[in-house]
Amino acid sequence: MAAWCDLWLARKGFRKPSDARLVRSALGAAPLIAASLLPASAWAETAVEQTTASVSSVTVVGARGSYAPNQVTIGGKEPVSILDVPNTVSVITRQRIEDQNLVTMVDALAQTPGVYVTTWDGLIGQIRSRGYLLDVSYDGIPAWNSGQAQEFDLVVYEQIEVLRGPAGIFKGSGQPSGTANFVRKRAPKAFGGSILASVGTWNNYRVEGDVGGPLALDGRLRGRLAGSYLQRDFFTDRSHEEKTVAYGVADFDITDRTTASAMVTYQDDQGDAMSMGLANYFLPGHPLHNQFIPTSRSTNQYPDWNLNVYETLEYAADLRHQMANGWVLRSKAVYRDQRKIFTDGYPTPGIGLNPITNRFSSYNRRTNDGTTERTGVDLYASGPLRLLGREHELTLGYSYELYENINRGISNVPYTGTPAGSGIPLSEAASVPRPDFVYNNGGHTRTEQTGFYGQGRFEIIDGLTLVLGARVSDFESKFRNIAPNPRPTNFTSQGKESGVVTPFGGLVYKLRPNINLYGSYSDIFIPQTALKWDGGSGTPLDPRVGKQVEAGVKGSFFDDGLVGSLAIFRTRDVNRSFADTANPGFFLQLGEVEVRGADFEVNGRPFDGLDLSFGYSFLETEHLANSNASLVGAAFDTWEPKHTVKAFAKYTPKAQGWDRAWIAAGLQAQSTLVGGGVAGLREQKPYALLSLHGGYALTSRVSVSASINNLFDKVYYARVGGPNTYNTFGDPRNGTAVLRARF
Repeated sequence: MAAWCDLWLARKGFRKPSDARLVRSALGAAPLIAASLLPASAWAETAVEQTTASVSSVTVVGARGSYAPNQVTIGGKEPVSILDVPNTVSVITRQRIEDQNLVTMVDALAQTPGVYVTTWDGLIGQIRSRGYLLDVSYDGIPAWNSGQAQEFDLVVYEQIEVLRGPAGIFKGSGQPSGTANFVRKRAPKAFGGSILASVGTWNNYRVEGDVGGPLALDGRLRGRLAGSYLQRDFFTDRSHEEKTVAYGVADFDITDRTTASAMVTYQDDQGDAMSMGLANYFLPGHPLHNQFIPTSRSTNQYPDWNLNVYETLEYAADLRHQMANGWVLRSKAVYRDQRKIFTDGYPTPGIGLNPITNRFSSYNRRTNDGTTERTGVDLYASGPLRLLGREHELTLGYSYELYENINRGISNVPYTGTPAGSGIPLSEAASVPRPDFVYNNGGHTRTEQTGFYGQGRFEIIDGLTLVLGARVSDFESKFRNIAPNPRPTNFTSQGKESGVVTPFGGLVYKLRPNINLYGSYSDIFIPQTALKWDGGSGTPLDPRVGKQVEAGVKGSFFDDGLVGSLAIFRTRDVNRSFADTANPGFFLQLGEVEVRGADFEVNGRPFDGLDLSFGYSFLETEHLANSNASLVGAAFDTWEPKHTVKAFAKYTPKAQGWDRAWIAAGLQAQSTLVGGGVAGLREQKPYALLSLHGGYALTSRVSVSASINNLFDKVYYARVGGPNTYNTFGDPRNGTAVLRARF
């Protein structure tokens, strides 16, 4: 599709990349233009407050504007009370997104309790939870190996749901961290929409439009268009981003019981001279060795020609049939094509900045052009089951997933300064020359997995529900070289598993009508490609298995306006590989680590006028077995702090004359973070950040709002990296002002 688009643009006379980007930007802004041309009668339509948002695979039921939905389907397929899910579940709702002016996936997940965002390059980030990278699904369809891929902006989504802990029963292979599920917007039954314009610190300009409603056939055919355009600089010198997003969805009620939906999304994002953080001082024996460089937060140690481009196109479809007996039949599919181009120069790994000369000894320069294609299918049936005089719920399904990544690049063209060997001063990093790149490597990875799954919710006695489920999975991953030789090599296996059983079990006990106690066991498998000694050429190691036990209590208070939960958990990750010293080139599967922790969270509206969200997480990790005896007992994950607090509260006065305004405050605090640094020497000490937000309704349809983040301009490192990169400052104090009109 991307190639076709470029060909079409070329035929129309747009020969330069900048011209193509201009057209794509215009296409992305089309919803805004369409909204602005609506007749006055359409603008006068009253938007209907909806209490049920039905989406492709996750249905969330709750009052519009709430921070706490009552029902979710993450952890299942059809709606169930959030109190009845025997796992920790968090939701970032549409209201929360708007109140805090959250724009990207990273923005939203950074506000989620128990989730930690590690800064990458300004365009993407690493999302971690409970010691591992977080997995991803789109409307309930799993996406393998997507923890570091770029996601669409939030203009596409109604909300984001996060289930913490292994979710192998519905996704097959993955990490024991949990899953973030992105819930797409759907076409509303009543006409309505909004337009938005915002301006912020560092030349941050953004416009957004969203319009939808009935199209034809007495409302049986409905549609929705949404889009945004962003252009901004960053607090680091020379860094710049331009992004266009366009989304469309059509829902068609074939009958009163059958609905078909189709969705298409496009996003084009380009970053220039993006910063991946700073080096540290590096000179063994020198007193400044391994310490942070005392420099301005705006310092950018990367060349002007550094380039990151993500172009993503996605198609999705959904068919849902509600049977007369209460059963639901559903089929969903998604196809996503993402092209990623990066070209960059950066200080050579393992060596930082010389504290005496203030020079780098050398820079690496590289480029990569890759395409990732994802295809996912999910088919299931879910409904009531009458057994032994009691009503139960049963879900049976099948899922298919195909992941293909093709990339070509050159890993390193070294540069040691001019003249050669003189080094590169930090102050002259922008002028490191760009070489003529010729691809010298390339690979094609193909991963396919299928699985049959089932889950039942069985009422054993009054107030006690047993949740049992299992999945049987087949998994295969293979790889071949496609460069520099233009003739690809044959595929070689990188892991193959058949008939892997992933169980799940849980108990939910209704202590009171509004309070549930629960406990659960879940696991997930991770195939391994390394070989173990068998007397011959070796056989693949058994899969790693992440096993979690969790127990907790959930409650709903103030007429279901406030939802709270408290959980403790313990995860074991077994069969981890390490080198077999007795048989060089082979590996043993005796490694084991443990994750222990607790999560506390409350979300919602305890009384009219106050909306709040509060979360506290405790995390501890430990090596239980390792070939390096010195690591046993030490933490295996240093990328997440031990303690984190995330809080947000919004107050809307109810007194006449004041009820047009609202004010809010946010707090994020954490304990010491070591990351890739050196404990006690190069680490980020505990810190807290405060944000302020407020808004005012100029009319019943037009409002203004503003946000100030890092109110006291705290200087801190959002990420602690290695000697050459990823020692990344957090954002200085910054603000955003928003004008929004609804119709």
